[in-house]
Amino acid sequence: MVKIICEGVGDVKNIKKVLDFFNIEYIDDMFIYTNGKSFLVNSKSEVYDTLKKQLEIGQVDKILIIADVDDSKNDEKLCGEKNTISKIEKLQEELNIQGKSDYFLACDPQTRKGYFESLLLSTVDEEVKKCYEEFRICSGLNSKATDKNIMSELHNLTKPDKPYDFNHQNFDELKEKLIKLFEN
Repeated sequence: MVKIICEGVGDVKNIKKVLDFFNIEYIDDMFIYTNGKSFLVNSKSEVYDTLKKQLEIGQVDKILIIADVDDSKNDEKLCGEKNTISKIEKLQEELNIQGKSDYFLACDPQTRKGYFESLLLSTVDEEVKKCYEEFRICSGLNSKATDKNIMSELHNLTKPDKPYDFNHQNFDELKEKLIKLFEN
């Protein structure tokens, strides 16, 4: 069995969209969401109790950890690419899963900051992104929720005929890691 560990329910939904697009079959039991990065990187978190038991009896063969990079301005110890990698590698060591796990950092590939939603929006046409940015500035929406939720919902509402482009090169690394995860 494989496991995908991510931060939240929204991430699970987005990952399922990617899996569906690439016709990769999954079951809900494959997903572990932790309700935030601080829980994702904490090997003592309750969410890992079942995984530890499954690992002990050989029920889990491969694991993919998908974590948001966030922005180190928001939390210098937990966020940012370097900190996220360090925390994930420590988690892998503490759970003793180095040989059977990999990770993917979700962010805007150009800025190396952000969330899974930032990765999604990075594939949207530049003109459309410009409109979204103008809306964000005009409305005064300048919080983390803007990127994670409002901008994504704005895209879903205004461009239902143009879903995110999972064939975009920004998804290549995630696609490769998901295919490798589900290989026999």
